[in-house]
Amino acid sequence: MNKKIIYFAVAAVLLLAAWYFIFGKKSAPSGDNQGQQKVATTTTATSSKTSGKIVAPVVKKTIAPPKTVAPLSATQRYLDALKIYKTSGYYFQFVSCHGAPGSLVLKKGKKFMLDNRDNQTRKIAIQGGQTFQITAYNFAIATAPSTIGTHYITCDGGGAASISVQP
Repeated sequence: MNKKIIYFAVAAVLLLAAWYFIFGKKSAPSGDNQGQQKVATTTTATSSKTSGKIVAPVVKKTIAPPKTVAPLSATQRYLDALKIYKTSGYYFQFVSCHGAPGSLVLKKGKKFMLDNRDNQTRKIAIQGGQTFQITAYNFAIATAPSTIGTHYITCDGGGAASISVQP
């Protein structure tokens, strides 16, 4: 009877330890998570019906496919574009399909940056013909239309911002 209690206690401790290692640890973010894989570990204790003894725990490891996550670090291309366009004021940032700033005044043919900060692809269109499919956390460089006047910018079909083109 005492041996059964000891075996049961050991099995319970092993299961609790496995649960702690699987669900209890929280890892701190380490920068770029791309390419990393998560490993799920399960532990099972089995008993042999012929001998009545508990066999050593069996540990099974399953490798989950890596998740597609946006890189936490910006690419050099993105940083260069920010340096050129954001510092000069020729820059729209789109978050939840809302453009900031709401409007810009540009000369015809002037280039400006469309920055998608959402975690999904957005269709950004400028009245007058330019349309961009900007993937998550990416950007595009647009050119102000040659037609003088106000041109509206839509994001996924809804109003998001505008540009006022001057000669």
